[in-house]
Amino acid sequence: MKKIGNRVSFEKHEDFFTIIITSKIEKWKENAMLVWLICWSFCGAAFLYYLFSGDVLSQEKIILAVLVLFWIYLEIRIFKAYMWRVSGIEFIKIDADRFTHKKSIKGYGKANYLNSNQIIKINPIALKDNSINKVFNDSFWLIGNGVVHVESSQNSLYVGSQLNSLAAKKLSIEMNKMLRIVAGK
Repeated sequence: MKKIGNRVSFEKHEDFFTIIITSKIEKWKENAMLVWLICWSFCGAAFLYYLFSGDVLSQEKIILAVLVLFWIYLEIRIFKAYMWRVSGIEFIKIDADRFTHKKSIKGYGKANYLNSNQIIKINPIALKDNSINKVFNDSFWLIGNGVVHVESSQNSLYVGSQLNSLAAKKLSIEMNKMLRIVAGK
């Protein structure tokens, strides 16, 4: 296994390449996310208690019902982000036929495919240092988007969630090399 930074590793097999990108963060950040998830869950329990206790007016119940819907949406997002940080990986497989990308949490996730011979280019995305896009994409409490753009004649994929610009550049260079090798060019 060769490494790019501390989150990306890749390996050449007989007739394909695999790349693993972990989503691990520092332990204190993981613990902060867990505390946030627990506190948000207690808030939701309080909202649900008051919604169904019957001690509120009908207009207040409508407001609480909307608040509970908002709470459920964010509870799911927070839980998914926490699980991503604890056990999420990006798996990329490049062979002569397909470019496969899967974001996986404990093995579950949807794989996306591109035909290897239809890939036009692989480039890192340049996000401005102080842009709101970069700030949100690099936030540890979000899953984040990929910073390497894989463009094909069919569609595009973004891989490498929250990689720094140096790792994204190195990853795109390695992926271009891998595509040339498996295509026999």
